[in-house]
Amino acid sequence: MNTWSRYHFPPRGSASDQLPHSMAASAMKILPVTLSLWLFVGGVYAAEPITEKNWRNHPEIVEVRSLYNAIVAAKNAGSLKKKERKFDTSSCEPYEDDIRVLYIDRNEKPRIYYYAGGSEDSMVRRELFFDENGKLRFAFIKAGAYNGTMLEHRVYLSKSGKKIWETQKLLEGPGYTFPTEWPDGELIQNPVQAFNDKSPCPETK
Repeated sequence: MNTWSRYHFPPRGSASDQLPHSMAASAMKILPVTLSLWLFVGGVYAAEPITEKNWRNHPEIVEVRSLYNAIVAAKNAGSLKKKERKFDTSSCEPYEDDIRVLYIDRNEKPRIYYYAGGSEDSMVRRELFFDENGKLRFAFIKAGAYNGTMLEHRVYLSKSGKKIWETQKLLEGPGYTFPTEWPDGELIQNPVQAFNDKSPCPETK
């Protein structure tokens, strides 16, 4: 909504035109001061560091969450083109990709990149979400282990691709050696290249 649309300016000939000049001048001074204060307060809040107390409602996190919802809605509506590759990892080193999935928009920009892999005792699935400029903004990671551990890990990134917050939630089990701060190397910045990279494992249909 346009900020100015919140204020009503009556037409000529209304009661406000008949105010003494000094009162009208005072009223004109109040509006810019009020607007400046509103912008200042909003700016200060947005500039606050993200903490355990405010992260859920912090403007930067809310922006990422809105972007995520929009991308998921586009995917569910069939507006994104899906590409998929699968690999036989039975004879490969642990944690080679067994699947890669790339979703691109009508402008050929990557919006979702999903890849997964594991070993004999654990598995990690990563789903990465990108803005319209191709910048990574959110990572949703699910991991599990042989001892019954299941967890979810979320990473939020700024418009410049800088990590601004991450959380980890243990869903089940006693825990495992999964990292509490997710490695940058697994937060793919170039999903198109990652999708097309040659795999050491044979590709399947």
